[in-house]
Amino acid sequence: MVRLANLANLYWFSFSIGGVTLVERPIPKVISATNASNNFGSVIDEVARGRSYFVITRMGKAKAVVLGVQQYQDLMEELEITLEQEDPGVQKALKEAREDYKLGRTMSIDELDRELGFPEEEPGS
Repeated sequence: MVRLANLANLYWFSFSIGGVTLVERPIPKVISATNASNNFGSVIDEVARGRSYFVITRMGKAKAVVLGVQQYQDLMEELEITLEQEDPGVQKALKEAREDYKLGRTMSIDELDRELGFPEEEPGS
């Protein structure tokens, strides 16, 4: 199911298959640089809520993007993960981990903590 919602002027894209949401992202609002300048406080307030971002145009061409801090941090984290996944060293480590798993060379999180020397957690802490 693909759904576009307009709730209180906040646009959101959601893509689901069989009740499982695969993608949920805000859709950008496109505004002119003049409009952005005249309404900058409102633009900041809206992106700070994290449910939308703005593409700023000049002469009909996209020139800038305004997004909230959390959206920016999420984007940077996704980029970092993507770059790590493309790293040959990470790919080699993942291949080795898959092989270890297939061969049954696994351990519980408690066993890993002990092996790494982490102190045991007290119950209720």
